[in-house]
Amino acid sequence: MKKLALMLISALFIIAMLAGCAPSTPAATASVTKAPSGETQAPAKTQAPANTQAPAQKEAVFVGGWPYSTVPTGHFNMFVSNAIELKYFRELHQLPLATYIKATDVYEPMLAASWKIDQANNTFKVSLRNDAKWLSGDNFTSKDVWTTFMIYRLVGNPVWSYIDSMKLASDYEVTFNVKTPTPLILRYVLRKPMVDYKTYGEYADKLQAIIDAGKDATSTEWKDLMTKFSTFRPVYVNATGPYYLDPANVTESSVVLLKNKNSFLANVVKFDKVIVYNGDVPALTPLVLNGQVDFLTHQFPAPSLETFASMGYKIMQVDGVDGIAIYFNEAVAPLDLKEVRQAIAYVVDRNRVGKLALPGVTSGTKYITGLGDGMAEQWLDTSKLIGYTVNLDKAAKLLTSVGMTLKDGQWYRSDGKQFTLALQCPTAWSDGSTASSEIANQMSAFGIKTTFEGIDSTIRATNIDQGKFEMVLGFFGTGQPHPMFAYETPLLISNLKATKGLKYPMVQKTERFGTVDLEKEIVASTAGWDLATQKAAVEKIAATVNETLPYLPIYTKFSKYVTSNGLRTDWGTDDSLYKNSAGDDSFVVIKILHGDLKPIK
Repeated sequence: MKKLALMLISALFIIAMLAGCAPSTPAATASVTKAPSGETQAPAKTQAPANTQAPAQKEAVFVGGWPYSTVPTGHFNMFVSNAIELKYFRELHQLPLATYIKATDVYEPMLAASWKIDQANNTFKVSLRNDAKWLSGDNFTSKDVWTTFMIYRLVGNPVWSYIDSMKLASDYEVTFNVKTPTPLILRYVLRKPMVDYKTYGEYADKLQAIIDAGKDATSTEWKDLMTKFSTFRPVYVNATGPYYLDPANVTESSVVLLKNKNSFLANVVKFDKVIVYNGDVPALTPLVLNGQVDFLTHQFPAPSLETFASMGYKIMQVDGVDGIAIYFNEAVAPLDLKEVRQAIAYVVDRNRVGKLALPGVTSGTKYITGLGDGMAEQWLDTSKLIGYTVNLDKAAKLLTSVGMTLKDGQWYRSDGKQFTLALQCPTAWSDGSTASSEIANQMSAFGIKTTFEGIDSTIRATNIDQGKFEMVLGFFGTGQPHPMFAYETPLLISNLKATKGLKYPMVQKTERFGTVDLEKEIVASTAGWDLATQKAAVEKIAATVNETLPYLPIYTKFSKYVTSNGLRTDWGTDDSLYKNSAGDDSFVVIKILHGDLKPIK
């Protein structure tokens, strides 16, 4: 029996080395953040819970994983691409002002002590706790909050579509002037990890000087500062959280987060250190087989999950709110034509791709809106959407309408050249690689010769930003509690604000709504306190995406996560936090910060 078990584990290891998978993006049932009425105060609990856990007899370590680029590609400027921020693990070392609890739809204090929205005067006041310190020993103050949001202003973060200034009333009070009222001001302000003036203050001060001189983001001075900031590489990563990231502890294989004794949570958390291993499924499978892992959002093949479960790991499955889409580069003809993108949507069999990509986890997306199917049903009249069920005749008519011709089973563009495409996907994504191969086969069978181009996962986002792709697999949907967040990355970050990006015009002509300015509608989708007005804007965005297809959602992930609950760790008995996203509002991070997740002695 021992030999048989060893053979099985060895076989699974070989399979995993051949096929990996991208870490899942946030996955949890979506809801709408409650619009505040009058005064919004933090819950009464503003102090960290007492540490009642007896000291561990041996060093307690929590082990997770996330792919990151190492120096010199990877760096520690948390506002620039390729930062070694470690996704959700970042909040273990750079805390936000508050965490979000989806089950109760409330924000709980972290670096903030309380907050108040004054709708009459359009202000949002945040009071800070006065016992928070940085790893450097400095107090965490309002100047650090100011610095954080000034850097976000420099890089064009959407929060500045809703605020226009900040006032520091004292070292522990910040007032934001709200130019566009929105209930999401809570999320935009409270959920951002805070950085320090010590590290980023020079750039915040320079930006303020540019603003004081009457310049804006279109000015040469602003652009020059942004260019300089994009190459800024801090050598020190300050921390308010119970752990800290020391560049000396970053290697090709792992990042070790050590205990930050200056943090007010140092005696609350139950682990002495946190290790985040680098890589996708192939790199991390041996660690799971060796019983060394506590939590992974990576999506493993079903046979591997069965083996992990037999070893004592608990496999957690959550509702699907996000997934994988084809992103189109409209700088590449003829992908700039709506009819061509629509034709591809009618060719690709989403249900078949979803069944094949990762059985038991992935399912073909029903509604082509950029939202998860559940969120689409909550916010939209889905009966008015284009369904894009497989219809090769419609696809052929669309291509013919833009001057393409079919010869000997192959489609030719209006300029006489054969219509061929390449679809990029990280080879380490087992679900994405399987999906890409199937999509390429379906499109090639229809007559659009398509090849699967495997890339390294660390360059996927960079390729999109720089326009180095024809088609590429990327994420869609959101685990955050508002549809706007599903559109923020593809339409703004990967398109409007990218160096080249998707090259998708933000003003579109549509059959249903006429001319739609998507940038304005994204702002309107969260503006004001009236939910009906927000829904109208969301409907316009979703309908425009549905008709013009800047990206084509293919399948949704009902993600399965590997946890060591009961094997190496005790996650407690409260399951309500699992309604949270695993990434955007990580239940794992919150449980660690609260001291609820602890090692088994």
